[in-house]
Amino acid sequence: MDTLLFDGWNSVLRIVIMSALAYPFLIVLLRMSGKRSITNVNIFDFIITVTYGATLASIITSDKVSFADGAAVLVMLTLLQYLVSKTAAGSKRFSDFIKASPVFLYYGGNFNEKQMQKNRLRKQDLREKVRQQGMSSFENVEAIVLEGDGSVSIIKKEEVKSKDALEGIVEK
Repeated sequence: MDTLLFDGWNSVLRIVIMSALAYPFLIVLLRMSGKRSITNVNIFDFIITVTYGATLASIITSDKVSFADGAAVLVMLTLLQYLVSKTAAGSKRFSDFIKASPVFLYYGGNFNEKQMQKNRLRKQDLREKVRQQGMSSFENVEAIVLEGDGSVSIIKKEEVKSKDALEGIVEK
């Protein structure tokens, strides 16, 4: 019970030193691994991000984890992330396996009720997204797409000249 509020200066000093070492190390590691590591968040990227955070917290707060051990974990996570993203870029089958495909929520004047229900979205959610784009009616909407990363894209009718960006989107 004596150490509940304060356990001595050694543990505080260790946290300060480990934070000063591990946080900049992670930043440098992420910068070296390229922009993809911190953008285009799909489920795999999200898992890696959470794991980076948990690892960084363990390095900083646990006296059972040395800086070298933590750095090795961060390097391995980054290497695995690189290998998965490189494999996904070179293999459509692997990419389709680890990434969610975009789906139409609205297209050609019709709501895709099946996809809306599957992705737990309501018409009201789509109305809100349309309003956020400054539109007052679905008459101006060509399509609403739920992207693989969970974001919603709205394609306005007046902007549609070619529909090549809509190829490969799941309609069912």
